[in-house]
Formats: sequence, structure tokens, C-alpha cells
Amino acid sequence: MPKTILIADDNESVRTILKLTLQFKGYNLIEVDNGAKALETLKTTEVDLLISDIDMPQMNGLELLAALRADPKFASLPILICSAEQDATEENIVARGASGFLTKPCPPSELLGAVAKFVG
Repeated sequence: MPKTILIADDNESVRTILKLTLQFKGYNLIEVDNGAKALETLKTTEVDLLISDIDMPQMNGLELLAALRADPKFASLPILICSAEQDATEENIVARGASGFLTKPCPPSELLGAVAKFVG
């Protein structure tokens, strides 16, 4: 059964690139354009992985990460942060509770490798 990945990014072009790359490998994708929508989606839909940007309106990726890690229901959800934020480092993002971190723009092979690490 294909794994379901939720993509939270306010940039439609980035979502499209991620979606096309991951669909090519057989993953099911759900797209939202901010952290608040991602949180609502996760409350009603089972997903295997969340890929989130940091800089988004309404609720940014770090706020989303904190909200999810504070909820025992999402304690084991793999969360991959994919961002171009200059101040973001893998060490800092993982220390906040993320499962992994990718810097945008992310080569498809790097994205696929990180996703496979978390959901196979």
C-alpha cells in the first residue's frame, strides 16, 4: 500500500516539484499552503510523513513542529523540514523535534533518499 505524504509549503512551485518527484516513486500526496491547514489535515487524515517549509503564513513550520510534538498522537510522525531559511541548520531543526532537515533547493535524489529513510 502506497505511503501518504503531506506537503506543507506556501510556494506552489515548490509543492509541485516535491509532488511530481514523490508521485514518480509511487507516494500518495496531500498538499496544503500553510501550517494551520497542515495541522487540521493531520487531525482528520492519516499520513506517514510530513514535509514542511518553515516560512509560511498563519502558522509557520516551527510552530507546526512544536504543536505536533506537544501532542502525543503525533509523537512518532516523521517530520522532514525542507527550507531555504538562512538561520536554519539541521542540528537546530532536529533539536526542535524534526526527524530531518533538507535545504532548498533540494536535489530530487536527496529528497527521495530522505523520504525513503522515514517511510521506505
